[in-house]
Amino acid sequence: MNTPGGILFISEGGENPDSPGLRQALKLAHAGNARLVVLSLYPDLPERYRNLQESFEEFLKTELLHSIETACRSLCMAGDDPDCSVIVRKVSRVPLSIAIIREVISAGYDLVIKDADSVGGQGFRGMDMTLLRKCPSPVWLARSLSRSGKGVRIMVAVDPESREPGEHELSLGLLKKASALAGIFDGTLTVVSCWEFEFEKILRYKAWLTIPESDLVANREEVRTSHKQQLDKLVEESGMQGKYRMHHLRGRPEEVIPGFIEKESIDILVMGSVGRTGIPGFLIGNTAENVFEQISCTLLAMKPSGFVSPVTMPGNLS
Repeated sequence: MNTPGGILFISEGGENPDSPGLRQALKLAHAGNARLVVLSLYPDLPERYRNLQESFEEFLKTELLHSIETACRSLCMAGDDPDCSVIVRKVSRVPLSIAIIREVISAGYDLVIKDADSVGGQGFRGMDMTLLRKCPSPVWLARSLSRSGKGVRIMVAVDPESREPGEHELSLGLLKKASALAGIFDGTLTVVSCWEFEFEKILRYKAWLTIPESDLVANREEVRTSHKQQLDKLVEESGMQGKYRMHHLRGRPEEVIPGFIEKESIDILVMGSVGRTGIPGFLIGNTAENVFEQISCTLLAMKPSGFVSPVTMPGNLS
């Protein structure tokens, strides 16, 4: 994965070498020869402990460096470690998630990684949802991979029926990233796209209209064929390398994708989180959010290149 602007890993304090996010960040940085910055943010200390701030920050930094060194050894990176640095910083008067997004905007990171903050191992909560909605860079929410070595199962979900150029470019980007990840993790890649004949239920409501079953079947097949042709064209245009499987699933994404992930034991889902571009404050798409709420795997969520974060820098009143 090419990340020229570097990777930002968010530490939530007391990081241990077995953190799935830290290990995955190190692996991605090593594979892409990318700069990795580990950022640990902490709230302002109570007044009575302000004199301990410097020693506290030094303690956090030492602990993080030790965890990074241990994780590199366990990943067999010793002697060939990625370019990695640690930043420990106090945050006052703003939520940590907003401070993270401002850091991303200021430094231009290409990828943000953190351990998923979930309840019961499913879905995403709190800070994770803020990052998914408002962070301009791709967001990687990590969970432990059931296959630590070869055979990591990667799935990319795309919609070939683009309604604007930004959506089409996003779909191409999703396919390329997923293909690159399959190479990095020496894993398998599955391309999934969902289709449905939206008006079938309405047309079957015979109280106002009667349509022969043969016509309904023909119309449904026409929709399926058209969607599949657009999917094939999209995959070809992406120039994906390596082997992959393709599944053309009938139904709404939020209804079929979570079940497919569970059935196929997918480790990493690559998916778009926002379809529209250039709209400050535009939140995560309902379809994507409904999918994310039901999954228990690692997630790489991407936004189109024209996405505008609603988060502003200090002093920016626009």
